[in-house]
Amino acid sequence: MKELIVAVVLLTVCAAPTRAAFQEQTPAPPMGDQAQADQAKERLEQFKARLKLTPDQVEQVRPVLVEEVRQLKALRDKAGDTGQNRRARLKQARELRAIQDRTDDQLKTVLSKEQRNELKKIRQERREQLRDRAGRQ
Repeated sequence: MKELIVAVVLLTVCAAPTRAAFQEQTPAPPMGDQAQADQAKERLEQFKARLKLTPDQVEQVRPVLVEEVRQLKALRDKAGDTGQNRRARLKQARELRAIQDRTDDQLKTVLSKEQRNELKKIRQERREQLRDRAGRQ
């Protein structure tokens, strides 16, 4: 019995570093429909809180954000095929900005001036986060 316990402990201790190394090397799974829905919901919650959206605005903003998340996923999927040279990253950044600009244009009809200004702050914070993340890689 004692030998069995020792064997189980040894297997557990030896397998843990191997499993951790495998998880570090395994890329994140592609974003599926559920992940897209979760991301859109998360953004909507952030917008509700920061922009102080009314219930009517929430219903108008929701489909716009869902579409933005779908377009951003398509951009990420496409960028995964192009490699990571400087030109490809710059092109991806321009496409990302275009998607955000189209989304913001759609939201302009729903949001007040104060809400649009807060949205600009949210976008700027997000860009800074992306730059910081890109700088660390």
